[in-house]
Amino acid sequence: MLGSAVGSVMGCLFLMLSMINVIQIRLGMLSCGSKQTVHSVTALVVLVTSALVVYISTAVYAFLH
Repeated sequence: MLGSAVGSVMGCLFLMLSMINVIQIRLGMLSCGSKQTVHSVTALVVLVTSALVVYISTAVYAFLH
């Protein structure tokens, strides 16, 4: 069970990284400082991170009870 949860979190992180690469291909590189790219990546990172916090806290609660 724990391995499945860790694999799921890692999969979400790698999916987020690949989505950041797609954003960079479509809107421009982050290093160029494009406002659209920075805002899109920031929104993606905030949403995915908050979702992972909820998922991890739920998984920890389920494993402990």
